[in-house]
Amino acid sequence: MPIAKKKKTKDFSSFFGMLFFTIVIVYVILSVGNFVRYSQLLKQYNELKEYVDNKVSEMKAENEKLKDLLAPNSLVDKYIAAANYLRDFGYDFEKILVALNDDPTTGYFMVFVAGNESSWFTVKDKEKTYFSRELKPGLSNYRFFYFKEPRIKTNYDIIVPPNATITVGKAGKVYLLFYGVGLRFHPTKVVQLTESSYENFAEKFSLYIPGNK
Repeated sequence: MPIAKKKKTKDFSSFFGMLFFTIVIVYVILSVGNFVRYSQLLKQYNELKEYVDNKVSEMKAENEKLKDLLAPNSLVDKYIAAANYLRDFGYDFEKILVALNDDPTTGYFMVFVAGNESSWFTVKDKEKTYFSRELKPGLSNYRFFYFKEPRIKTNYDIIVPPNATITVGKAGKVYLLFYGVGLRFHPTKVVQLTESSYENFAEKFSLYIPGNK
């Protein structure tokens, strides 16, 4: 074989050898790069997964805590029950004060609605509406003082001028129970409101007011 041909074959083999070696090196470099990138992605994935798991655990713990707070006989349940009890007790306490505080030096009336239906009841004059509300059947808890204020005023005590106008929604179904000045507990006069409106009720119902002539 000629020397030139042998040299050419050797150079060709060396070229392919170098090319193969270069490909291997590039492959290894790319593989290492991919491995490093994969490791980074895996690390980020694990960090994200750990974050999500922690958040889920926190939410689960919060849900369990919320469930415990809202469960029967829980702290919130007891608080709501206590608040309702205190609120109802407050209203009952007002009624107790109304029952105990009956000063015979004052003059007031109460409202009784007969039948099974509620009736609107209003006390007003040209300048002000003192009371306007629908009252349920039976004896109302409100006391309307037309002479002097009570010594202990509650939410059930309404101060009205004796010359005010009384208006009712159901004429004939509403009665006024007057507790006159100088007497205690029992009503001194009971008036049925057969008309829908009464002006200057003290004069209309001939109420005794000390100092008036």
